[in-house]
Formats: sequence, C-alpha cells, structure tokens
Amino acid sequence: MKLESFWTDTTAAFEGQTDALPAKADVVVVGGGFTGLSAARTLAMRGAHVVVLEASAVAAEASG
Repeated sequence: MKLESFWTDTTAAFEGQTDALPAKADVVVVGGGFTGLSAARTLAMRGAHVVVLEASAVAAEASG
C-alpha cells in the first residue's frame, strides 16, 4: 500500500509566494485543500483578488 497521495506524487510541487502578504484582498481563503483552492479559483476567475493562506503544503494532509 502506498501512503503518498496520487495528486502530490504525480504533479510538480506548488510554489507559492512566501514574502509579505498583500495589503488588500477581496477574499482571503484559509486552507489550501481542494475546497479552498476550488473556491479561490472560482472567485479569481470572476475577477476577485484572492489570497490563499496555507500553513503547510497545498493539497496535502486530508485533501491529498
């Protein structure tokens, strides 16, 4: 049995921005799991300035 996620095992690691947060955002999504990323993407595609905050790896943990 393989314990690594198929998602994280078959795609390149996400490299997000680690410097200072923007001064303003229309929406801040806390959590970079599938639900948070889906919400962030949907809002961004509709023109919102979205910031996603994730303490660990994107699409890892329970989502992975």
